[in-house]
Amino acid sequence: MNKKNNLKTKEDITLDREVLRVLVKETFIDGALNSMNVDSMAQGFHPEFAILVAKGSALQRLFLSDWIAMVKAYKKDPIKMSSGIRCLEYTINIMDITGNTAIVKTQFYRDNKLIITDYLSYIRYDEGWKAVSKISNDHVSNPLRLDF
Repeated sequence: MNKKNNLKTKEDITLDREVLRVLVKETFIDGALNSMNVDSMAQGFHPEFAILVAKGSALQRLFLSDWIAMVKAYKKDPIKMSSGIRCLEYTINIMDITGNTAIVKTQFYRDNKLIITDYLSYIRYDEGWKAVSKISNDHVSNPLRLDF
């Protein structure tokens, strides 16, 4: 970063994108979904993170602690674990970084069929990037068979 005028160089932007890409994979894709590594989830998400869900005209929030509890419960259920429901292919379609904010669009596939599109919002804090919210579009009904 050019310290004189606070402008980012091309290298700074490339590094930000790579750091964020790894963070999304390790803490969201492998944290909440494929590997269900809840310890890594806590590293990549702000403690006040929430998944925002529209229910009619209401807005519901699933907070990080509740989401982690759901992942832990899923891991304890041998039937769900053997189902392969959370073993998904993914793409990161958009990663737009502006200063200390970013938006990441991910799409998840099962059997080559698009089942979920997620949009995560990130803020860069002194200790690094943290996801602060997520909105989703399910392309099939309850693709992860969640009790929410």
